[in-house]
Amino acid sequence: MNKIQVILAVIGAGEGALPIVKKAKEMNVQTLAFGHIDSIAREFIDIFVESDIFDINFILSVCEKYNVSGIIASSEITTEIAAIIAARLKLPGNDVKHGFGAKNKYIMRTRIANLQSVKQPLFTLYKEGEVYDYPVVVKALDSCGKRGISIAYNLKDLLEAVTNAQLYSSNGQVLIEQYLEGGREYSIECIVGNDNYDIVQYTEKESSGPPHFIEIAHHQPANLSEALKKKIDIAVYDILHTLGITCGMAHLEIKIIEDEIYFIEIGARGGGDHIADMLTLLSTGFDYFKAAIDCSLGRYKHQKICNVAYSGIYFHCEQNKGLASLFNKATTAKWCIQNTVTNNEFLEASSNIETSKSGYFIYCADHKITNKDS
Repeated sequence: MNKIQVILAVIGAGEGALPIVKKAKEMNVQTLAFGHIDSIAREFIDIFVESDIFDINFILSVCEKYNVSGIIASSEITTEIAAIIAARLKLPGNDVKHGFGAKNKYIMRTRIANLQSVKQPLFTLYKEGEVYDYPVVVKALDSCGKRGISIAYNLKDLLEAVTNAQLYSSNGQVLIEQYLEGGREYSIECIVGNDNYDIVQYTEKESSGPPHFIEIAHHQPANLSEALKKKIDIAVYDILHTLGITCGMAHLEIKIIEDEIYFIEIGARGGGDHIADMLTLLSTGFDYFKAAIDCSLGRYKHQKICNVAYSGIYFHCEQNKGLASLFNKATTAKWCIQNTVTNNEFLEASSNIETSKSGYFIYCADHKITNKDS
């Protein structure tokens, strides 16, 4: 009797698809992926289909032709498309019955507003002529990587920030939020499948703060008390459940101010800045992408996930100029796993995308690497 070939449809074939298709090959899962002719992951894909990644009907017809077993998004911009196609094919995927809740920041906040386990800033959609209580944070409605985000202290700042945010908003709408001063930022890496809601790791973020809130470093595991972790766990479950995130990876961002948890935003995908594809594996030994594929194929089972090391990433940008000696040490240190810095100049960055282009180093050690290690 011939073994039935398991085929995973990957929406998008860019850089974000690389860890997915490589892991699928290890798992003996065939990949069918959609993207542009020059997509970077194309050579690793079993069946490549040149396509507009937003052409739902075409992608749907190809998936039906190949009788795919699962659907997975390769990046933030394809999460909603993947969820819609999975729903139409009756395959595991995130909820779209009441609108996709993991991309539009206004929808997220509206749905989270009734939860008791987590707080959030005051928020509204921008309206010309509206009077706001400054300072406020201005965000593009559905961008990622901190693109289109800035702080406004007055009307002049606001108008400039709105114009900038509209460049990154798919429909031109802009979100205005209360500025939460103080506290620390964290992200929670999650995996969800077959009614299992598992926290993979707690990541501590280092931010440049205003005006653009660039993430300049990440560290795992975050230094959190057990009591605070329990509060976070409850909030994470409530958020995932409320937003209909039921399949695959989720990258949830929070801020903790005086032990109160504030919801920032969420993505139905793994964390960027190498959080999902490197840091989490280094710090836990948990195969995050294998788990995500298993979720998409409807076969994920709960696993006990433990810390096995400390890992992190530092970006070589102007905001980290004070760590010059640590960057020099990283060139020869045993704890340095990867180093992409080729220029001694610390470049200014206004988004996470620019920060990653400036170079970085990734570490893995038995403690959190700081400037003391230089």
